[in-house]
Amino acid sequence: PTAIPYDVCKVESGGYASVFELLNAKSFAKLLQADPNSLDEVVKMSVELLQLIHSTTVKPDSMPDMKTVALGWADFLKDYLPAETWQKLHDLVAAVPEDYHMMHGDYHIKNVMLQNGEVLLIDMDTLCYGHPVFEFASIYNAYQGYSELDHDNELNFLGISYEMGGEFWRKTLELYFEGRSPEEIEAINEKAQIIGYTRIMRRSIRRGGLDTQEGRAVIENAKAHLEELLAKVDSLTF
Repeated sequence: PTAIPYDVCKVESGGYASVFELLNAKSFAKLLQADPNSLDEVVKMSVELLQLIHSTTVKPDSMPDMKTVALGWADFLKDYLPAETWQKLHDLVAAVPEDYHMMHGDYHIKNVMLQNGEVLLIDMDTLCYGHPVFEFASIYNAYQGYSELDHDNELNFLGISYEMGGEFWRKTLELYFEGRSPEEIEAINEKAQIIGYTRIMRRSIRRGGLDTQEGRAVIENAKAHLEELLAKVDSLTF
């Protein structure tokens, strides 16, 4: 369920563009900004769509393999993590089984819309396939990871508070994995965070984070989380 694509056109200055229908819709972010009390309802719609996406199998050559991408993130950190920590990170990502279920890759409340009662997904350029741990890592980063040290990031990006983002994240896990124990859900949370902080650390280093005080704080925070989590997590699957 997404905006209807009509055409692909070549841009005179270079590159290509996709032409989609004009949506008369509100993002989930706008819905929450207008009515914070709608959080439970929005989480429910978000999880239902996410489960629909994850129930869809795809051909391996139709879109990127997220495991390969994540393994690249891990390998990038070889010179920035203690040898034992890096080796375990690499081995855990490499051990994630092949999974040909679809993922969005950038799933958050700005990329899900409501139009005439229908939930629609946008920004489809990040579509990929793989184990859902990679999707939940991206979701964790959107609602918590990227804003952990600067809560204003959440407000500037999603238009909601860091605290609401945390509540949205927790409720998403609880509803998606309904029936699982609190301990199992927390274990999934930790697995997602390992991939999430791997991405954050790599991203900050690649963007010159080692050259700024703010960037170094982000890198050291991600590194500390990885060292703590990798000391107790022995599998990224669930």
